[in-house]
Amino acid sequence: MNTLKTPLQSLANGRRSMIKGSLAAAMSAPFLLVSNRQQSHAAGIPQALPVEYTSPQSSPADMDSLFELIKRTASNEALYKFLYSMPKGGDIHHHLGGGFLPDMWMAIATDMQRNGGQIFYTRYRITSTRRHPLLSRPGVSHIFLWQTLNEKHYQSLDTALQSDFKAMTNLTEAEQAAWKSSVVLDVAGEGRDEFFEYHWSRLWDLSRSIHVITELFVENMKLFGAEGTRYLEIQRGAMGYRDPKGELIPSEIAEAYWKDRLAQPDAVATGVKVRWQGVVIRFAPNAEDLVREWFAFIDQNRDTWVGLNMAGREDNNKGYPSRFTKVYDEMLRKYPRIGQSIHAGESEKPDSNIRDTLRLGATRIGHGINLIWDEDTLLRMRDSRFLVEINLISNELLDYVPDLDQHPFPVYLRQGVPCCLNTDDRGMWDTNFTDEFYVAVKRFNLSWDELKTIAYNSFEHSFAEASLKSELVADYESRLSSFEAQFSQSNWQSVVAGVPAITHGYGVKNLGLKL
Repeated sequence: MNTLKTPLQSLANGRRSMIKGSLAAAMSAPFLLVSNRQQSHAAGIPQALPVEYTSPQSSPADMDSLFELIKRTASNEALYKFLYSMPKGGDIHHHLGGGFLPDMWMAIATDMQRNGGQIFYTRYRITSTRRHPLLSRPGVSHIFLWQTLNEKHYQSLDTALQSDFKAMTNLTEAEQAAWKSSVVLDVAGEGRDEFFEYHWSRLWDLSRSIHVITELFVENMKLFGAEGTRYLEIQRGAMGYRDPKGELIPSEIAEAYWKDRLAQPDAVATGVKVRWQGVVIRFAPNAEDLVREWFAFIDQNRDTWVGLNMAGREDNNKGYPSRFTKVYDEMLRKYPRIGQSIHAGESEKPDSNIRDTLRLGATRIGHGINLIWDEDTLLRMRDSRFLVEINLISNELLDYVPDLDQHPFPVYLRQGVPCCLNTDDRGMWDTNFTDEFYVAVKRFNLSWDELKTIAYNSFEHSFAEASLKSELVADYESRLSSFEAQFSQSNWQSVVAGVPAITHGYGVKNLGLKL
């Protein structure tokens, strides 16, 4: 891959032959708006003020004992504010398209200054039940509300089907609320099928717009940075992005666009560092070929791409881990130092999937719920180089662990299995990172030392290059020192009271928080 200074230069020079001139103009347009974008907040997008620590105390409190006092005596809101302001480790199990809050999707989808000048159309009613290739996908009902299309796809529909769609900019207030509800698990009875089969299909064209997705991600960086997070390791695609006309963009142009957008001042100011993982849907008929393609791509883009994941419902038995033993052995003979974090054990029944996934070469297990029933593998993972990526709220809302009190996370942690907390698809749960820590502390009485261990684990087991790991740890320790030094045994309530913490739908409805 040639070295590119910016997407604009690449479009203006040798790569012009790869794409249409109109795309070059469309791709450059958002960068002309960066200065305006940094001066104002997009309407509807949640805003968070970064936490500022107060002056260090002459006799700072012992944090182990102070945290025990806070857990015993603080209100739920005060405990939440303490955890919100606390420096955190990295969120290293995070799906790009599932990470954006519903208000964020709506705001960017309807903001033509930030979405490349696009109008998106969503299915707000059903008068026709005819099948159509754009409206029917395997495993998904061919008729469902709130599927969202770009203008190219909308214009390809016949008049009868078009009448079921409405421009998102023209939705009524009630329709906007219904659309946002359709991409989050906020209604009793919703769960696995709603999440896996409908959420992603509704967002299809939005999530493939290079303008929409990059703007959303920068907004997410701001929110994560405000609650003390400095590293995101994100699962995302590299192919299939589209320009404002709905045309496919070559992957190297999309990568250059991503890099340039994250180099803009508003992204840099968040202090959040980002690395990418590829992801393969494990039960796809061509999944082995996709594994090969991803290894080759990651090898050629090692400056920001660090690992490969496999995802997809484990109750679809076409994606069982041992299916991939041959292709992973083939890749391991060819490519060094490509991290492997693979979903496994996201199930409520015993199986050998975690053991078989470790055999593929994985050093991180996504979810790992049923490890508790595989005692031999559990023992092998104690005090080891293998990490379990814990996603508490995801496991609850998808009914893998309906009663969070019974989650195996504290058993793993306290038996010496390295663990860290993550948000998974936090936009579809309407949560933030602090919600995960709050739930863990309230349910499992985590100690101050355990909270720090979780943070260190996320850095140590990340796939970031050694220099970035060192930078992240040094930054964490510096911020942690400043955080701890501001507390005395008697002032913690006044310090916590000034924290500008925010929460979202889950925090309000499920946790009962009143911030």
